[in-house]
Amino acid sequence: MSEKFVKLFNRWRGMQCCNTFRNFVLCFVFVGALSGCGEKSLSPLDRDDVHFAGFYSDYLLESGVVAGDEGARLSRLDSATINELLARHALDRESLNRKITVYRKNPELWRSILVQVRANIFKKTGAGQ
Repeated sequence: MSEKFVKLFNRWRGMQCCNTFRNFVLCFVFVGALSGCGEKSLSPLDRDDVHFAGFYSDYLLESGVVAGDEGARLSRLDSATINELLARHALDRESLNRKITVYRKNPELWRSILVQVRANIFKKTGAGQ
């Protein structure tokens, strides 16, 4: 009987080790999956992206899109005003079109631009304080 007990005990201990290893692997996979579910960091902006965000912020402000008054009229900016905004932010129409093409292909970068635009607008209007 004692030999039978030893065989059962060794079998149980082997299963226990196998279960422990399996639980460890499952825990590792679970933690890995959770770490991937966190908020993703935004794409870093280069100097041209920051200039574009500044231009876009000013464009939205001057056209009345971000006016706090719901009855505010939207204004269509003329070519001279747009050129002035581009020059103020060290951009030209060609670089503007290149950046727009890049943003269409990279939604994460576009999201980072929009976050920067929102921050610029809050800073200039004092909104969100």
